[in-house]
Amino acid sequence: MALHCIAHKKDLDGLGSHAIVRRFARETGEHITHYFADYDDLAEIIVKLSKEIKGEKIIIADLGYNSRVLSTKDALAELCTANEVTWIDHHDWQGGEEILKLKLRFIHSTELCAAELVQREFMPHDEVSQEIARLAHAHDFREESELAWKLYDVISSGYNKLSFVEALSRGEFWNEEFEEAYSKYQRAKEKGYAYLEEHMEVFNVNGYTCAMALSKKYLSSTLASLYLQEKGTDFVIVVYPDGKLSFRRNNPKINLRKIAQLFGGGGREVAAGAKIDEAVTEENYPQVFRSIIDRILRSGVLNGS
Repeated sequence: MALHCIAHKKDLDGLGSHAIVRRFARETGEHITHYFADYDDLAEIIVKLSKEIKGEKIIIADLGYNSRVLSTKDALAELCTANEVTWIDHHDWQGGEEILKLKLRFIHSTELCAAELVQREFMPHDEVSQEIARLAHAHDFREESELAWKLYDVISSGYNKLSFVEALSRGEFWNEEFEEAYSKYQRAKEKGYAYLEEHMEVFNVNGYTCAMALSKKYLSSTLASLYLQEKGTDFVIVVYPDGKLSFRRNNPKINLRKIAQLFGGGGREVAAGAKIDEAVTEENYPQVFRSIIDRILRSGVLNGS
């Protein structure tokens, strides 16, 4: 039976999940295919696979419910009926009840990251998988771990994802190629932070402050968001040229998942993502910023937060 792994493509939790599943496939002798996904292309992958595979094993990890997934409910139902589907996640699934009625195995916890859940389910006694899960947890829950954050910079540098996953799956957590990618990315980060400063505005949204900035594509959403959070506003929004949005908060009263849903996205209360159907440039970003703020204001999602 062939194995297909669909997991988040941007962080250590998602790629760590890929690595653990790859290690599992090596142990069981199953052929594995990896799909590196985000919220804006997960639906496309589901539709594609629903037409192409039957009688195979599918593991989806570190990808939560959002409106785009709901829009593919029929394709997902077909995929689940024809294959053995396990969905492992740690995001808030409120609103995704229709998906959970489908013929799939759902493993969920908000206390653990996805890689930890994958490790416990598929490689419970494997020390390498346990270390991958530990590093993923440290990064996902913003804990101190020099190696976890250095690995995240390697991912953010554009390092080949399959090569990264293969290295982790062999228990190789650092090498010369990682070091080179990491070192180069440190210089790129500084340029990215300077660009954020030059393309940032602070808004008042129903009494809450929001720092919003246009980011270069090479600066990851986590790094860009953490930089903006240091400004001390209640929440931040990072906007990318392709229309992707990343939300983070300093104020625990704000539910970012509700804000992301306004733009067809999803995630957790503390961190979420979405995408607008508009290219964002150095010329139009002030207008885009205001349209985003206007949509949040009109929705009333922050009233009484």
